[in-house]
Amino acid sequence: MVADTRDEMFLAAVEGMFIVGLVAAVFGIVVFHVALGESLRANPTEQIPMGRRPKVSPRGSVQLRALGAGLIVLGAVLMRTAGWHWTAMVLLAGPVAALVAIGLHNRRVSRGAS
Repeated sequence: MVADTRDEMFLAAVEGMFIVGLVAAVFGIVVFHVALGESLRANPTEQIPMGRRPKVSPRGSVQLRALGAGLIVLGAVLMRTAGWHWTAMVLLAGPVAALVAIGLHNRRVSRGAS
């Protein structure tokens, strides 16, 4: 009887960690991409360099991206209790979408310059 209660409490705690991790990861991805969108809008005619700051960096965008990245990592760590595949999906979802957005922006800018 007592063992069943402990197991149920453990499973509830793991489920709670997963939900909090999912919320943190989704919120982190949203915050990160809002900041990235601000940078893209602030540089309509300039390419965004990979791994460096753009020529025009809107106020607070670096801090927002750092906050978003931290929340993504926190979410991934909390979600690992449900298996490694959740962690991998979370850690890939944000950066892959950001790389696609930057790539599309740079492509648009380079085509406009021609």
